[in-house]
Amino acid sequence: MNRHLLSSAAALIAALCGVAVASAENLHFTYLWHLEQPIYWPERQTTGADRYERAWQSILRTDAGATHPENDLRDIFSKADRVAAYQYRPRDCVDAIRWAPEAGAQVSFSGGLIENLMSLGAVGQLGYSSTWYSNFRQARGWTTTGGKPRIDMVLFSHHHALLPLCDDSTVRKEIQLYKAIYDDAWGASPAPSHGFFPSEMAFSERLIPILADEGVDWVIVSNEHLSRACENFPLMLGSGGANCEPPNAADVRNPAQANWYRVNISRGCAPANAYPFAYTPHRARYIDPDSGVASEVVVVPAAQAIGWQDGYNPIGLGHFDTLNTANPSGRPMLVLLAHDGDNAWGGGFSYYLEATPNLVSSANSAGYVATTVEQYLANHPVPANDFVHVEDGAWVNADGDFGSPTFLNWNWPLVNSGGQIDIPSGWAEDERNWAVITAAQNRVDT
Repeated sequence: MNRHLLSSAAALIAALCGVAVASAENLHFTYLWHLEQPIYWPERQTTGADRYERAWQSILRTDAGATHPENDLRDIFSKADRVAAYQYRPRDCVDAIRWAPEAGAQVSFSGGLIENLMSLGAVGQLGYSSTWYSNFRQARGWTTTGGKPRIDMVLFSHHHALLPLCDDSTVRKEIQLYKAIYDDAWGASPAPSHGFFPSEMAFSERLIPILADEGVDWVIVSNEHLSRACENFPLMLGSGGANCEPPNAADVRNPAQANWYRVNISRGCAPANAYPFAYTPHRARYIDPDSGVASEVVVVPAAQAIGWQDGYNPIGLGHFDTLNTANPSGRPMLVLLAHDGDNAWGGGFSYYLEATPNLVSSANSAGYVATTVEQYLANHPVPANDFVHVEDGAWVNADGDFGSPTFLNWNWPLVNSGGQIDIPSGWAEDERNWAVITAAQNRVDT
């Protein structure tokens, strides 16, 4: 009898252990591919509707002898990898990995690029068809085993505006413009995405009220701006660390973390990120100082260093193996690999149809889970009380910025001919451009 009870107890313990093992999950990962071409010359078009020029209209203008735009739009839009990336290659990549139950990707596709391709596709120029969008629509209809789109065409700032430096009315209008064109490009079903990718991954918590009000549930941010806000961020300045300003003490609001992973990248810096903390979605909120009203969104950290490397060469499993040593089994990390999907190696055939399918296959064999953001959040909801602080700043990818919390790449100080800072009389193209933007903002709003 005692032996029977012991045997039953042993069986029960084994069963319970089996449940625990079955419920434990390794690190998850997914992708964000950013596709963008701006409106190069927003002059009023000479014929047709009263609107600004798009790519084909600008090409006709320069063919007729106009000086602007100075950019060679035929060369820009006719590159074979871009013709493929803007019409079908992301779809083909996802098709190659959808044997995996949750596998898919997020795509950010600017409104300016949509308008440019509509103009080129309407006349069948430079390799674009009138239904250039059809493959993205098809892939949006493919679903994970949990019913989420395999390709999530996330919301975006229509004209690639750097939103943290824009007036609130511009932020709102940029999102509304993209929502207005969304169905024209991506179809009405499934419904528009609940996710948002800010231009240059530039984020500030000041954006949260407008994002939430416009129906955004989650937004992609740089994981470095969660890490830099931790009490024990391992600050190193220069190309071997943070190649920008140190964190402001007022931003150091996240608790100290036990594990740090620093990766040197060819951009000229070496982001250090806390894990699992900076590889796990959290909530962020903004409290209106006048009304006291709180707004919140889920922030999905993008892996800065690993995402950069994924855009330039096959990355293998080394990063995943390191991070997984501290993976919480009940709520696994989500490593989001975000980078341009139309530039460098990460915009070509080898990336989309060789490296990415190979990584998904080898990762699956090692127990890692390829997923989408929507599917991950459905399976692993962010706890209602899991709030973090996200420091202002963009991704490390922008030249000369390296994720600066002051958005330095778009706010270069005014300098004189000798290179000395000279605010009254100096010059910096982007900085002076804000005078034009501010004047236009005042004109529209008043």
